[in-house]
Order: sequence, then structure tokens, then C-alpha cells
Amino acid sequence: LCKFCGCNKVILKKERADAPGRVDRFLEALLRDIDLVADRLDTTRPLRQLHFGGGSPTYLTPEQLVQIHERISNHFAIAPGAEQAVEVDPRVTTFEQLKTLRNLGFNRISLGVQDFDAQVQQHVRRVQPYEMVERTVEQSRSLGFHSVNFDIIFGLPYQTVESVARTIEQVIALGPDRIAYYHYAQVPAKIATQRGIDHTRLPSSDEKLQMFLMGRERFTAAGYEFIGLDHFARPDEALARSLRDGTITRNFQGMTTGRELDLVGVGPSAISHLRRIGFVQNATDTDAYAEGILESGSAVARGTSLSADDIIRQRLLEELYGNARIDSSRLEQQFGIDFDTYFADERKRLEQLEQDSIVQFTEDRRIILTDPLGRILMRNVAAVFDAYLEPDAFCRGASHEYSTNA
Repeated sequence: LCKFCGCNKVILKKERADAPGRVDRFLEALLRDIDLVADRLDTTRPLRQLHFGGGSPTYLTPEQLVQIHERISNHFAIAPGAEQAVEVDPRVTTFEQLKTLRNLGFNRISLGVQDFDAQVQQHVRRVQPYEMVERTVEQSRSLGFHSVNFDIIFGLPYQTVESVARTIEQVIALGPDRIAYYHYAQVPAKIATQRGIDHTRLPSSDEKLQMFLMGRERFTAAGYEFIGLDHFARPDEALARSLRDGTITRNFQGMTTGRELDLVGVGPSAISHLRRIGFVQNATDTDAYAEGILESGSAVARGTSLSADDIIRQRLLEELYGNARIDSSRLEQQFGIDFDTYFADERKRLEQLEQDSIVQFTEDRRIILTDPLGRILMRNVAAVFDAYLEPDAFCRGASHEYSTNA
């Protein structure tokens, strides 16, 4: 069990006597969930993206992966050239699983690398040597996956600027097409596994800033484009192309393509986002999820509908995260508002950020994030427009979300 991970997960060793039965019940519920979702949607709409994630889908056998994909393709028309992505764990993923996924049409693969330093790996319980990752990358390339993503984390215990620099050089040597360079947040009150982290060995805030700036410099020098927030991509990769053509967006998974797409989730803890309607999330506990689906036909645990104000702010934040700017005139035309009146309070906060050289106001009524400072502090600018945060969260942070060494 990785100590740092905040994702929903179940630790189920395959040698346990009850493991096959629990997996069978999970699969039964998941397949039924797909059926139920298909019954409620217009399945003539093409499926343009498909993502197998959450934990590690390669816990499942090739036959089980085929079963899930076939159920989806039986209900939904997968568009030609659709992005089909899967998250894999190099420690447990076999060539046969990769071959099966590629034969099913998966064309993008994501590996949780995190760090190559042996001491860091040991402490966070994510031991996977460079050679193991290299083998998975080579196998993926040989099978024809056209995009390989690495997740890298900086700010972990025992990391130094020098050790992260070594990891970055090893990452560049492996040549992934896309890189997510995440900042580790230590929030043990929310994530129980982080209570085993030695918080006394966490890098300081200054060191983490150095790690980010150094990573950005080295990735861009190696030919990657800085997409925004914590993402980098090769110029010909889909994420970089979407940045140029204006279809990039950000959801709870990070920066992604397909701004206008509705997101439909199935499985435990899955989140659905219907752009003009709202959000729903399934139960996070696997047993509660299976019971809800199989006994009552629903495992929805919570949800919220979007107000007219939410939809305006959603569009604004999409442009901010995707393009590092806000076009006041475009929002006025789209929603019939006067920007300076509608966002009068937010405008005052932005003026504070302007004084700190984080944003700039232009003559054509755009608000531009400065580079590099504004783009590094993009979340702070976004907090100005988040109606669900305290008004001063953009400069003080959300009171319930402080990391230990923030």
C-alpha cells in the first residue's frame, strides 16, 4: 500500500481465500452499473474517450478486462480514433495484459512512476526499479500504444532537489509523451495512509518550489511543452495539440483534452460530470457500491446540480486553467453579463494579485496570468472565482486544506 496515495483503493491480496469471490461480485456490479447507465443515456452519442483507472485495472485478468470493455462497446458507439487510456502499475502488469488492452483498442497508457530514488521508494512503499518501468515502456511501445504518460511526485519524504533532478533525467531518458509532475500534499487528517509518512523528512516549501522550477526548466529544455499547472507534453501529443486549438480543459483528474465532453463514471467512487447539469459520485466503499447496484439499482452517494452562476464560473475556470487567461468580452457575449459588475468583488482581489505580478490586465479586457509566477500560482487565481471558498482563500488558502508543511 503506497503511503502517499489519496485515491480510493482496496488492498486485496490474490492469495486470500475470499479474493476470487470479492472480485466476482465487484465485476458483477460493475457490469450491471454499465447496463444501468446505458439505459439512462442517449447511447447514439459517440464515446470519444474511455479511461480505465482508479487503483490499478491490471489487478484484473486479461479475460476480465475483455469482459468489461465488451460490455461498454456493446452499449456505446466508440468513435473512430477515440482516446482509450488505461492506468497500469509496472509492478504487477504483464505483457499479456498489455497485449490484451492494445487489442481492445487502448492507445494511451499511464504509469505511476512517482520517483526513482530507492530510499524514497522504500519509505512510501512504492518499490519499482528503473529497469521495471523501462520494461513496461518498451513493451507498450512495441505493442503500438501511441502515448505513454508518467506520473511523477515532488515533495515526498527524503527527496532533495538533487535527487529529484536525477529522477527527472531518468524520466527524460525513457521519453514519455506526457508527464504529470504533481506536488505532494501531506494531509494525514484526511488520508489515513499518510500517517505513516515521516513528516520530519518532508522538503521545505522553498525546496519544493526549487523542485518545481527545476523540473519545468529541464522538461522544457528536453522538448516538452509546459501545458499548465503540473502537466508537460511533447508538441505532437494530443494534450499539447488541444492547448493550441483551445479544447483543453481541467477536471478532477488533471489537465485533459475534450473540453465540451460530458464525463460519465462507473464503478466505486466514480464521478460523473454533466456539464450543464451537475455532478454525481458513487459510493467509495466497494461493498457498499456493489450492494447498491445489485440490490437497488443505484450506488450514488452524493451529487449536486449546477446553478446558472456555477455554469458561468465553470466556463471561466476552464479558460483560466486551459489558456492561462480570462477573456471578459467573450464571457459577456456568452452569458449576457457585464463582467466588471458581475465579478466586482473578484475584480478587487485580482487587483491585489496584479500588484504581486501574478496577473496582468490588458487593453482588450483580458486577464492574463504572468509567466512563470502567475502560471505557477494558477490555483490561487482560480480561488478568486471559487464561490465555495472563503473570499480570502486566494491568499490564505482554504482553512480545512492546509498541508503539514504548507
